[in-house]
Amino acid sequence: MIGRARLGTTSCIWHDHMLPNVERLAGRVDDVELLVFDVESDLPPPADVARLAALAREHGLSYTLHTPLDASLASADETRRARGIDKVRRAIAWGAPLAPLACTVHVYLGDREHDPAPPADLDAWRDRARASLETLLRDLPPRALSVECIDYDFALIAPVVRALDLSVSLDVGHLLRDGRSHRAAVDEWLPRARILQLHGTRPGPDGGRDHKSLAYAPRAEIEWLLRTLQDRQFDGVLTLEVFDPEDLESSLAVVRSLSS
Repeated sequence: MIGRARLGTTSCIWHDHMLPNVERLAGRVDDVELLVFDVESDLPPPADVARLAALAREHGLSYTLHTPLDASLASADETRRARGIDKVRRAIAWGAPLAPLACTVHVYLGDREHDPAPPADLDAWRDRARASLETLLRDLPPRALSVECIDYDFALIAPVVRALDLSVSLDVGHLLRDGRSHRAAVDEWLPRARILQLHGTRPGPDGGRDHKSLAYAPRAEIEWLLRTLQDRQFDGVLTLEVFDPEDLESSLAVVRSLSS
C-alpha cells in the first residue's frame, strides 16, 4: 500500500499463463491487472477463475481488468466497431466473478494506437465512442468502466468520459514518455481515476521502449507522484505496468525507496 492506494502490477510478468503469474504475485502486491489481449485465446477456464477468486480471498488481493487491445470502439467501420464491443463485453463477462475494481478500455483515434492525427470529424468520432461505451454500461456501473489515456490528448475524449460519468485509467508512464503535462493531468483527473499506470521508458535508437522499469523514469517525478497520491488520499490502484521480473523488482525497489 502507498497511503490508501493499492500497489499492483500485471498478470504478464513471467512468460506463463495468467494463473501461474497471479499465484507468484499473491502476497507481494495488492492488485493484479488481468490482461486479456485476445478473448479467443486468453480467457482462462472456469477452474482458473475459481482459483483466482480463492487467491483474492486468501491474500486480500484485488483485480483490475484490461480489455482486449484490438477492440476498436470508435471505428468508422461499423462492423469492426460492433466486433470490438463484443470482445470487450466478453472480457467483462469473464471477469465478473472476480469483481474487478475497474475494467479498462482503449478508445483509439482510428483503429489502433499511434494514429497520426485526430479524425476529421471529431463530433462523429465522439458519437461512435459514446455509443460503444453506452453499450458497455449495460454490464457495468459507470465508474467501473475506465477509459485509458493512451497516445493522444485526453481532452479529445474527455467530453464523453464526463457525460457518461466514467472513470479514468491515467497512464502516467505514457504521459512521461510523450512529454505531456503529467502533473496537470494528475491534478485534473485524479478525482475520477480508479487506476494509475506507471512505468519507465528505456532510451534507445528507436525512440525508447516504454513499459520498462521505473529505474528509467525521472526519479523526482515519481517522488512527486507518490507524495501527491498520499496527500490527496488516492484510494485506487497504482499499477506498475511492466512485463518482466527484473523490471518489476527494480520498480518495486524504486517505489519502496521513495515512499519510506
